Amino acid sequence: MLYYIKEILSVQDYNISCLFNTGEVRVVDLAAIIAKYKKNNDGLISSLADKTYFKSVKLDSYGTLTWANGVDFDPDNLYNMSYPQIATI
Repeated sequence: MLYYIKEILSVQDYNISCLFNTGEVRVVDLAAIIAKYKKNNDGLISSLADKTYFKSVKLDSYGTLTWANGVDFDPDNLYNMSYPQIATI
């Protein structure tokens, strides 16, 4: 199955809560990836370390998380690295 994101539900720190095409709400935690690239100072992904900029994430027409600087992440990979969001009552 090919996964894609239907909606961004919330963004907190480096976590993005997403509604996937499976109907699942899953959390994508990009903290480790951002830390890795920040250490290497790559100039693109490391710019996501700025939490204000990180929150500017958008969803493109392919169901991919993307930022204005051209950074995007494959939704299949995001699904595989995400975890189910547990609702709190």
